[in-house]
Amino acid sequence: MILKITKEEYPVAIATLVVIAAFTTLTILSYPDIFFKSGKLGYWTIFYKNFRMSGYDCWSFITLSNLRVHFETSRHPLFLSVLYPLYWLNQWLMDATGQNCAVYIMHAIDIFCAFYTSIFIFRIMRHVVCVGKGDAALLTLSLFSIGHIMVACIVPDHFVISLFLLTLTLYITGRHLAEKTPMPLIKTGILLFLTAGITLTNGAKTFISLWFANKRKAWSPKALFVTVFIPLATLLAIWCIQYVTILEPQEQETKRIENKKRSQGKGKELDAWADSRNKWLTDHRGNPMSDMPILNLTDVTTSRTKTLSSNFFGESIQLHDKYLLEDMSHTRPMFVEYTHAYNYIAEAVAVILFLIGLWIGRREKFMLLCLSWTAIDVLLHFVLGFGINEVYIMAADWIFIMPIAYAYTIKLSHGTTKILARCSVAVLTLWLCAWNWTLILNSF
Repeated sequence: MILKITKEEYPVAIATLVVIAAFTTLTILSYPDIFFKSGKLGYWTIFYKNFRMSGYDCWSFITLSNLRVHFETSRHPLFLSVLYPLYWLNQWLMDATGQNCAVYIMHAIDIFCAFYTSIFIFRIMRHVVCVGKGDAALLTLSLFSIGHIMVACIVPDHFVISLFLLTLTLYITGRHLAEKTPMPLIKTGILLFLTAGITLTNGAKTFISLWFANKRKAWSPKALFVTVFIPLATLLAIWCIQYVTILEPQEQETKRIENKKRSQGKGKELDAWADSRNKWLTDHRGNPMSDMPILNLTDVTTSRTKTLSSNFFGESIQLHDKYLLEDMSHTRPMFVEYTHAYNYIAEAVAVILFLIGLWIGRREKFMLLCLSWTAIDVLLHFVLGFGINEVYIMAADWIFIMPIAYAYTIKLSHGTTKILARCSVAVLTLWLCAWNWTLILNSF
């Protein structure tokens, strides 16, 4: 019943569906015709060379087209399992229509996840934070006014799925906190399986939710077995099956093709492309802690202060008009300046309202839960440096805490302060909608 839309939610549901469907339609129309061709084609070349949107990946298009996997299944063990039956659906549609429907399938997932994200955020505002309907609708809109929430909702990547699952988990946990009831272990285990399955580190957020709701009982052997061991062991088993049946044969085939090209005298061409690509990445990334697996994804030299102002809060919240939605791995510099001073004013307002909300809501258990989730992302990106060069594309994993903080400012303020808070959030939301949505439309 959690997916059932109530009468109170109809206006938000309809508005979300219209907006996301409109942006998704424009995104699809912007794709070249070659994206829709079917048959035995070079799908990696088709999608990789023609898809550029702010560093988001188009690997799901390729997987749905020919079951080639180019993303790290170890970090996203359930994503391939989601795509696998859809691959067979796409094969049937290819045969029936003569057209590659991978684009339509992935964007249908986008619409579904974005739609229910808006519903769960609205419910959080109404039933967990407990603000009025009008304020809840405004705060829901404020989430979708954020630049890399809207972008995440229209790209063929896993981030919108993570957003959907995290807001679902947050809503369920929030209801248990509000009602002062413990979270059932089986329910938590399922949520951890799903959240960690799409993005492994998000599983920690689900366990923290259990800790907040169940307190010390979350650390009991039974709780750890049901909510951590079983889900992670299942994900490991799934990954092993994927590796043996799909990934290992793919790796062998890739090596065979590469060896064949080298035997044909194309080795220098391959090496030249790899050298050019590695040089660009080296010049536009910091130094890792180590060259060892996993640690080679860290970054210890990139400026944290510039990242905080330009990308973590800057680009994540408010898109840059220069290098608009360009990929850092290809053409975009790591740090980009805004053209106008008012963009920095808007960013400052967003951050100040966020900090005020954190302070006002500091005694609220749900606010502290949200803050603990964000601490995980801060640890990953700012302490360890994982993905710090493109930290804005990870906004969907944490930035929903901002409208929640705004909600506590509105709820816990009184009189003139309350009116001022509500008006500030409204003006900021309208500005971000106007700025971000216009830039996204212009990118088409």
